[in-house]
Amino acid sequence: MVVLSKGDHVWYDNGGTGEFDLPIGAIVKQADSGQIVIVTKEDEEIWVSAAEADKQLKIMHPTSVEGVEDMIQLGDLHEAGILHNLHLRYYDESGCKLYTFTGSILVAVNPYQALEIYDSDHMEMYKGRKIGDLPPHIFAIADAAYTMMRREKRNQCCVISGESGAGKTETTKLVLQFLASVSGQHSWIEQQILEANPIMEALGNAKTIRNDNSSRFG
Repeated sequence: MVVLSKGDHVWYDNGGTGEFDLPIGAIVKQADSGQIVIVTKEDEEIWVSAAEADKQLKIMHPTSVEGVEDMIQLGDLHEAGILHNLHLRYYDESGCKLYTFTGSILVAVNPYQALEIYDSDHMEMYKGRKIGDLPPHIFAIADAAYTMMRREKRNQCCVISGESGAGKTETTKLVLQFLASVSGQHSWIEQQILEANPIMEALGNAKTIRNDNSSRFG
């Protein structure tokens, strides 16, 4: 039997079986009667009977309450827990944290705004640092690939994937800018990248309901 107190963080499962029916995070507002009242992050109040509490409510792990930089550390390692963690970081009061690690995988949520985290100071900050030493960032992944290439003398590959409008193109540009910077041949490599970019864009230049890629050509 689940024992809850006011202020506890819980997972609420409405029992739906649809594709997008997942448990959601909520906070217990009242638990001193036959009914348990919880409040979701959208400020929706939900009443759960004591008889149904065991089926619909589960205590949230502390890592899901606070959020983590590397989702391998999540105590609630399931789809709902992953989405909840990304939501917490994206809407963090101290600023949008769009990057989150899952081991050596970097998950990014498009902020649709300019952020001051891609300048030369940040490039210098991530040079030669191991993944996990600093907060999640695309430069951490780029540096890891570059370092491994130099150490092992073998080609490396960064797979950048996502739905239309997720920010794949911008992420690719950031990786290339970082590599141009750390290589010590910034001007020459950057010129080659800029010249090759229209060709790269043309390979996937299609209009979708979420993103009109043809706009990149003016």
